[in-house]
Amino acid sequence: MKNIISKSIMALALGGAMLCNSACTNLDETLYDRLSEDNIDLSNPKDLSQLLGGAVTQYRYLVTDWGGLWTLSCVSADELMIPKRVEVGWGDLYIPMFKHTWVYSNGCLNGPWTFAYQGISYCNMILDAMGEETDENRQLMSHVRYYRALFYWHLLDNFGNVPIQTTFNTEPGFLPEQEGTEAVYIFIENELTDIVEKIGTEKNFGYGNKYAVEFLLSRLYLNRNALLGTTDNAGYTAALTLLDDIINNGGYSLAPNYKDNFRENIQSSPEVIFAVPQDRTHTSNFIMLTFGFPFEGMKAYGSTASGNSGHCAVPQFVKSYDNEDLRLPATWAMGPQYAAVENADGTYTLGAGDPISFSIHDWSGTGILNYNIECHSIDNPGCFIQEGYRFHKYEIIAGTDDAATATDIAVFRYAEVLLMKAECLLRTGKDEATAADLVTLVRRRAFSNSSKATVTAAQLKGGSVYEYGHDEYTTDAADANSGCIDWTNHVITFEGGADIELGGLFDEYGWEFAGEMQRRTHMRRFTLTGGGNVYNRKSYFCKDGNTDDFRDFFPIPEEAMKANIKLVQNPGYTN
Repeated sequence: MKNIISKSIMALALGGAMLCNSACTNLDETLYDRLSEDNIDLSNPKDLSQLLGGAVTQYRYLVTDWGGLWTLSCVSADELMIPKRVEVGWGDLYIPMFKHTWVYSNGCLNGPWTFAYQGISYCNMILDAMGEETDENRQLMSHVRYYRALFYWHLLDNFGNVPIQTTFNTEPGFLPEQEGTEAVYIFIENELTDIVEKIGTEKNFGYGNKYAVEFLLSRLYLNRNALLGTTDNAGYTAALTLLDDIINNGGYSLAPNYKDNFRENIQSSPEVIFAVPQDRTHTSNFIMLTFGFPFEGMKAYGSTASGNSGHCAVPQFVKSYDNEDLRLPATWAMGPQYAAVENADGTYTLGAGDPISFSIHDWSGTGILNYNIECHSIDNPGCFIQEGYRFHKYEIIAGTDDAATATDIAVFRYAEVLLMKAECLLRTGKDEATAADLVTLVRRRAFSNSSKATVTAAQLKGGSVYEYGHDEYTTDAADANSGCIDWTNHVITFEGGADIELGGLFDEYGWEFAGEMQRRTHMRRFTLTGGGNVYNRKSYFCKDGNTDDFRDFFPIPEEAMKANIKLVQNPGYTN
C-alpha cells in the first residue's frame, strides 16, 4: 500500500491534471462528470492512486491558485493589499476584502470553498472504495483522511459553519446538511486523533506523517477559543503535549538560512514538516509573485515574464520590522531595482545589472524602478505603480518566462512549532523563560546582532509595535504623474498596538510568516485588553476598526448557496 502512496502523491499531474485543470478555470463544473465505471476501476490500486493524486492536486490549487487561499487570507489582513492601481486597474473585489466590507457574492470566496470540497470528494471516493480499515490499507487510509481533515480545517477557519460529507455514496439529488463550528471542530479533532499513530513517521516530501498530523492538531487547538468562543486554556494545554513530541522526536530543525524554506526546491530543508510540491513541467501554479510586480519588475529576478502591478505591502506592516531584521529584505523588494545578470554557466546574479528603467509614476525622479514604502490609498485615488514594497519571499526562477512559479510551498514549518509552544507557555503561565528562549531561537537567524535577536518574556507579553490606525494620503490631482508626488492630504488617526495581549509574540508571527496565509488566523486569535480581536477592532491603512465580530468568518459563497438550498448563511450576512 505504501507504493500506492508514493506513486500518487508525487505524481500531481497524473490523476490530478486531467481532473483538476478544468477546476481551475470552471469552478462550477461537476467534479465527477468524467469519472464512471467505464473509465475508472475503484478496486484497482492504480486508479485509487490517481484519485489520491487528484485530491493532492486540489490541495495545491487551494494553496497556490490566484482564486485560492493565498488571496483570501492575505488581502483581508494587515500585511498585504491589492489596491486600485492608478491608470492600471485592479482593486474591484479586493478593496472590499481589505476594508472588511465584503458580501457573499464576492468572487474571492468561491475558489477556496470549491477547491476544498472537490478535494474532499476525491478523498471520500477513495475511502468508500477501500471499505473497512485493515492492516494492509490502514496507512493509505490515514493519508487520505489527513488530507480530508486538512481541507476541513481550511473550511472551518474561513467559513465556520459548513457541511461535513464523509461518503461519496449518496442518492441522486442528495444535499449535505450544514454543521455548526463546534461540530466541524470536533470532526477534525476526532479524525486527526484517530490517525496520528496510524499514518507513520516517514518523511517523504509532499506527504503527511505523524508530526504533520500533530502540527495540524496543534493549530486547531491554538485557535480553539477563536473558533468556538471559549475562553479557557484547554486548547493550549492539549497543544503543548503535541508540540513537545514534534520537538523531541520529530527530528526537525530550523534551516540555517531563512530563504532555504522558499527556494524552488525545498526538499533538503530540515524545517519543512509538510509542503505542496511543484515542478516546472507539470505543477507550476503559484502566480501570486508576478501579479505583484510592475511589468518591468521581473527583470530584477532574471525572468522574462511580465508583471501585473497588483498587490503590495501595507506600509504600516513593513514599518513594524526592525531595520536589521534580515527577514525584511528576504520578504519584500524595496527601493531601486537592478536587473539580474546571467552568468556564463547559466546561473544568475541578482542585483548585479543596470538599474531597471521605469519612468511611469516616477515619484523618485530618477527614471528607474524604485519601490516606495508609502502608498497613497487603496482606492482614493489608489496606489501609483511604483508605490508599495513587493512580495518576493518565494523564489522567482531565473531564466524562465512563466507567470506562475514552480517553487515548492512550505505549509507547516518547524519555526511555527517553536512559536506555538512559546505561545502556549505564555498563555498558560507555565514557563515564560523557555517561551522567550524559543522565540529567540527563531529570531537568531534573522539578526547578525545577537543582542537584537534576544527577546524577553516581558517583551512578548507587551504590546505590538505595529502603528495601528487609519493612515492614507488622498489626492484629487487630475494628472496622475503629478498626483503621485502629492503627499499633502494625510488622513491619519493613531491607535497603536499597546492594547494587544501578547502583542510582542503577535509581531513575531507576523515577521516570520508574512505572506504564508497565516496573518488573518493570527489576527483573529490575538485579542485586545478592551475586548474583541485585532482582525476586526483595529484600523490600518484604509481599513477602519469596527465591532462586526461576525466577520471572523466569511459568508457562505453565493454559488454554494445556490447549489445547496439547505445551506443557511452565516450570522451577520444577508444574501
